Amino acid sequence: MKAAAPLLAFLALAGVATPGRTAGIAERLRAEHVLRCGATERPGIAEALPDDSIGGIAVDLCKAVAVAVLGPEGTVAFSLYDAPKSFDAMRSGEDALAFLTGREIAASALGGAIIPGPTVAIDPVAVMAHDAAPLHTLADLAGHTLCLMAGSRAQSALESTLARRAVQPVRLVFQEDVEMLDAYNAGPCEAVVGELTYLADMRRNAGVNRTVSRLLPEALDPDPIVAVTPVSDGAWAASVRAVLDALLLADAPADAWHPGGAAALPVPAPPGLRPGWREEVLAKTGSYAAIVRRDWTVNLGLPPGPNALWPAGALLPLAVR
Repeated sequence: MKAAAPLLAFLALAGVATPGRTAGIAERLRAEHVLRCGATERPGIAEALPDDSIGGIAVDLCKAVAVAVLGPEGTVAFSLYDAPKSFDAMRSGEDALAFLTGREIAASALGGAIIPGPTVAIDPVAVMAHDAAPLHTLADLAGHTLCLMAGSRAQSALESTLARRAVQPVRLVFQEDVEMLDAYNAGPCEAVVGELTYLADMRRNAGVNRTVSRLLPEALDPDPIVAVTPVSDGAWAASVRAVLDALLLADAPADAWHPGGAAALPVPAPPGLRPGWREEVLAKTGSYAAIVRRDWTVNLGLPPGPNALWPAGALLPLAVR
């Protein structure tokens, strides 16, 4: 718990350093009765659904923050950032919350416009293989055919890992992900490398051949997705962090240090959140673990993996950071 003290002090200073700023964002949200959020499209994280809505972990977290500020009837407007200019909504402050990786922040030159917050999901690079292929670990790829996208994050992560392990597969390189998917399902590729959510989406859309696949256990290049808020308002960033930490802590077990479990752990409650916001949020969206079960496990068929509360996974609420 001592490690949390500097962070609590920082968050307190962030709220003091920008007097009136919280009111600016919070009052704007209450006046408009809508919270605008955004993210790059990823299956299970933020994806367009058949009914033209957008769903996923990031969308549910946006809803949770909206409930904490606006109440259970608060509205969410969620955008998918699908072009360079899409990020202007975050740069201008029109979007009060977004969910981005470090690569996306750097590539969009958003560093000076946002406050990076807590990690909300980890979508590592992974390898998926045909179930009939004798491939169970990365070492087994030697001499086998592997599909990959040219110049992608997946290619970079794969090449650095295989170089360290002295494993050399036969590479089939593609420029279009649709072509790569067809090649994998048709058989020329015994395995494919990509972001875990993309691979899980491939697996649930197995094509006319009904390809049966399995994910290899090694994870490459985690590149966490973090919650980001406009740089103009440190106190708003603290409010968002409080909501996200409360979702994580909702499933924290009781132990010798905190016999009351999550109820005994100190989650800050910055101004701008409604009285009773924790109970309203949990009633509306469920805990973070419940969100992961819906969007990650049921939707994509993936175990929580790193997206579980530490020490089972990699996500750390404020109280144990």
